[in-house]
Amino acid sequence: MSTSDPRRGRVVMPVRWSDVDLFGHVNNAAFLRYLDDARFTLFPRMGVDEDGAMTASLLVVVKHEIDYVTPLTFRPVPFAVEVWVPRTGRSSVDFAYEILDEGGTTTYLRARSRMVQLDRATHAPRHFTEDERAAFERFTGPEPELHGW
Repeated sequence: MSTSDPRRGRVVMPVRWSDVDLFGHVNNAAFLRYLDDARFTLFPRMGVDEDGAMTASLLVVVKHEIDYVTPLTFRPVPFAVEVWVPRTGRSSVDFAYEILDEGGTTTYLRARSRMVQLDRATHAPRHFTEDERAAFERFTGPEPELHGW
C-alpha cells in the first residue's frame, strides 16, 4: 500500500476476467468496485468497529465523478489504485482516486467520490470525531484533475 507520495494510499489489484465486458475492456461498474475496494482497504473502520460489528454511523456515497482516461484490458499484470483525501468537511469527505499501471506510467482512470456520514438510527448527518478526521488527514492531497462536461 505504499506509493512515492506518502499522502496517497496505494492498493494493488488484479484485473479479473469477470471485470471485462464484451468490448474487451474493464466495464465501468467494475471500476466502481475497484474504487470501493481500495477505499475500504485504506479505511477499514468506515462503518465497522475493530471486531467487524456495525458502528452507530454510516458513511454513504452521495456522488461519483469519473474520467475514463485509457481503456484497461484483461491482463496478468496487476494495476494500482491510489487514494487520497482532498477535502474533509464536518460530516462529509471527498476521496480522490487514480488507477494506474504498477509503474505509474499509464493512467486509466481519475475519479472523486463524496461521502456523507450519517447516524445509523436517525439517518441524519453526523460530525466526524477527531479520530475519524485524523484517519482522513493522513492522506490529505490536492483535488483530482477531472475534466468538466
